[in-house]
Amino acid sequence: MKVPILILAFASATPSLAAHQASTPCLAGKRAALVQGHFSGGLFCSRKNASFVLVGRTAGKNYAIYDYRYRFLPHPEGVMHGGQRLLVFHGDKYVGQYVLSPPPYISVSVKRSQLLLQTPDNRETVRLDFSRKPQSKIFINGEAEEFGR
Repeated sequence: MKVPILILAFASATPSLAAHQASTPCLAGKRAALVQGHFSGGLFCSRKNASFVLVGRTAGKNYAIYDYRYRFLPHPEGVMHGGQRLLVFHGDKYVGQYVLSPPPYISVSVKRSQLLLQTPDNRETVRLDFSRKPQSKIFINGEAEEFGR
């Protein structure tokens, strides 16, 4: 009687172990680089409340651009807070970020050496030239956003 129970318990645990091992690491494995690079935002790993997606790599200087969207509850009686940040890496090194002011979220894509930002209403497309380095200031959706840590 004890043997079937042990086998059943092991069999039911095996799929969850496999799923856990196959899952992607927190922040696509970039958490340590963000901490070392003095990232100023929150580091959220919950798949329910955060996404960290590689948008693309620019031509030339080969910057990797990640779209980081998150939400969190600052305290139990509070309301959800959230945001969108565009994080820039050069190789494995965190270079900096643009903190965007949603809602609503901005669509992001990379085309050659340019980072393209599209407002949700499709009224505005901002093209950022990454052929040399990230621009120090951008204007999107009526807001000025600075490149920083």
